[in-house]
Amino acid sequence: MLRIIKVTKYRECKRIQIVGIGEFKISRNPKVLATYALGSCIAIIFYSSEHKIGALVHAMLPWPRRKIVDSPGKYVSTAIPYVLRKLHELGVKKNEIEAALIGGANVLNLMSTLNIGERNIRKAKEILAYEGVPIVVEDVGGRKSRSVYFDIEKGIIYVTSPNRESLFDYPKKVFEGV
Repeated sequence: MLRIIKVTKYRECKRIQIVGIGEFKISRNPKVLATYALGSCIAIIFYSSEHKIGALVHAMLPWPRRKIVDSPGKYVSTAIPYVLRKLHELGVKKNEIEAALIGGANVLNLMSTLNIGERNIRKAKEILAYEGVPIVVEDVGGRKSRSVYFDIEKGIIYVTSPNRESLFDYPKKVFEGV
């Protein structure tokens, strides 16, 4: 089962694959998938402990404004179905996958109607529920950016954030599954 561990600094011990903004990567053990500076963006993590395979998406926006999508990883609404299809092609069944959500902060302290982070969170939860993929842990919302290091071998998601004391401002739900 996926777990989140908050750390002040992640110490590299395995080969890291970087996932850029609007990208996704799928990898097998023993790698670490990492993405940095999640503000209003959201990291969607998929994991199959049975296959020791994981995926990390760094989505920027909840949905595209145009019908033509330049990159499926850029939008929550296109990234989730696309990555689930790719995992299926690798032999992972949907009922073997669990998910985690990290990010979706309101770093600019905008009015709630403009809050891209909150819209990213809602869209991810909506699509994952529709797809039947359970969200087992989450660290979402707040006002601080986060960086994520997903250790596929252990099923542990290490989360760093500037200003360590701000980590205690998050809802208790963040620490479920730890």
